[in-house]
Amino acid sequence: QTDLTVTLCWRFIPFQFIQRHSQLSGLFFQLLTSQYSNERLKLSKELLNFLKTVDDDLQTFTGPYLCGEQFTLADICLYPIMERIAVVLPSYRDFWIPPSLSHLLCWYAAVSVRPSVRVATADRSDESMKTYCFERRNRREYLIEVYECHSRNEDRVFRDLNDTRGSAGYNIYREYVDEELRDRRICEAKSCQKCVIS
Repeated sequence: QTDLTVTLCWRFIPFQFIQRHSQLSGLFFQLLTSQYSNERLKLSKELLNFLKTVDDDLQTFTGPYLCGEQFTLADICLYPIMERIAVVLPSYRDFWIPPSLSHLLCWYAAVSVRPSVRVATADRSDESMKTYCFERRNRREYLIEVYECHSRNEDRVFRDLNDTRGSAGYNIYREYVDEELRDRRICEAKSCQKCVIS
């Protein structure tokens, strides 16, 4: 092989993987926002099958990354959605990446420890805490907090509450959810016939 062939190959393969994995974020959001158990089950199976494809792709080359030893744009594009699948879905949809997808889990671990990724996924800074309406500093807890309104399909409620009563470092939506859950428990305890409890 000539140097030009190798160069063209390394330019093409990452984009091929990016295109191949482009449906992953859509599946994540569909599963996260679905409010119906039958649909969630179907989407969980679809997502698992897709993750098996990624696991298979990781066996194409020798090395910790999608393109082997070379860390590429394909890894950079895939990592953020994989982080959300690994962190957010267990909290809201009881979905975990199974240990049988060992290549995917090894890839995730290898990418997670890269210096640039560690910086990008660090806990929130003081500036972030003073700017945004979320309360959690720890990265994992922060992602779970951010996606809570999506898991309940209430992103509009979240925006409206924060537009009217929100402030930096305070998640007014969390208070709303806590009140709603408290009211639901009261209704259930009283067997209230006026409330419709889903």
